[in-house]
Amino acid sequence: MAVKAFRERIGGSGSRLDIILFGGFLGSLFSFLQFLSSPIIGNLSDRFGRRNVLLISMIGNAVSMLLWIFSGSFTVFVWSRIIGGLTEGNVQMSIAIISDITSPKDRSKALAWVGISFALGFTIGPPLGAYLASFDIHQIYPYLPVNRYSSPALFAFGLIAFETVYLYAYLPETSSLSMAGDFTNASSQEPSTKVNATSKSSKTTTSTSHSRSTSSKDSKNRLSVLSLIHFAFLFSFSGMEFTLTFLTHDRFDFTPVQQGKLLAFMGVLSALIQGGYVRRVSHKYVSEQTLILQGIISCAIGLLVVGVWATNITRLYIGVAFLAFTSGTVVNSLTSLASLVNQDSDEHSGHSTETKSNRGHTLGVFRSHGQLGRSIGPILACSGYWIAGSSNMYMAATGVMALLGLVVYFMIPRPALKPMKQD
Repeated sequence: MAVKAFRERIGGSGSRLDIILFGGFLGSLFSFLQFLSSPIIGNLSDRFGRRNVLLISMIGNAVSMLLWIFSGSFTVFVWSRIIGGLTEGNVQMSIAIISDITSPKDRSKALAWVGISFALGFTIGPPLGAYLASFDIHQIYPYLPVNRYSSPALFAFGLIAFETVYLYAYLPETSSLSMAGDFTNASSQEPSTKVNATSKSSKTTTSTSHSRSTSSKDSKNRLSVLSLIHFAFLFSFSGMEFTLTFLTHDRFDFTPVQQGKLLAFMGVLSALIQGGYVRRVSHKYVSEQTLILQGIISCAIGLLVVGVWATNITRLYIGVAFLAFTSGTVVNSLTSLASLVNQDSDEHSGHSTETKSNRGHTLGVFRSHGQLGRSIGPILACSGYWIAGSSNMYMAATGVMALLGLVVYFMIPRPALKPMKQD
């Protein structure tokens, strides 16, 4: 009833819109729950280790899929999504683990693999899910307490179970948790060394404390800026993703198959950009800050092309190509910079042992802002689409991206890097 009331409020009509809006609300709920849980998951990983928290997250995902498989009512299905959203820490922990084992200069290249995996999943997942949904387990095995859409959840549960066993057997712990190690090293020193160290320490306590305080404040400011940029970007970009199916159906009368091909084109191109461009040039020739700016400019162009200029399918694909470049550059580079916030802080203060121990919390706060944007963006974009029209909505999103580009240009400094080699 709530979906129908919302659809009527914004001026839409038809059962197809009800289905799309309903899926959007469920997706927004999932993202909002991640917004709530991401900082907690990050803190837990700092305290108990990435491996342990990742395994618990996998178990939570498995429970979510089991509830979906055996959900005999809509209430049980919603609970499966709630549990899934609250325990979804796979991506966050993967990013933290990669950040633990890579140097700052290799961070973006390594994180690009996460983006590539996302892009491929974005390409393969929807058509695979649609195909699996065509198999009604309940009709084949009527004695099982399942529903007609249990097949995709059963397949996902199998993948999660295999992955959990694999991680348990082969994934080592990567977080430092090194305070005890530092204490051990200190206690093993010779007495004379301890005295000299204590003497030197007492002379520099005031300056070190001041340095720590200043550095901590700077790192919090950097994290706040990156988190707000992450929120604003995903707020606009996720709105585009959600309404793109509306636009292609209304303007070009696209069928679900044609929409799937368009999204597959975007996903494959995004993966190629991350593997062929981002991994080759990031940090070595092009800074993360520059990649973010390139991606946001590309997004503004893509939104304008898709929303206003795309009067035929060729132009539509051109606009989506710009958006694919954005998908392959912005979030990956923002995440890389967020993972370096504590690194920068520790290098200034001279206490590198704190770097990994705070990284889970830092990435959790950063990711939670993005998930908040992803939970709000589709709802407001859908409202704007049906109230103001596709062209006006996409032009407004273009304006948001243009302003965000100015924020990135003036708020995130770009380090000097060596120039590209000439062939």
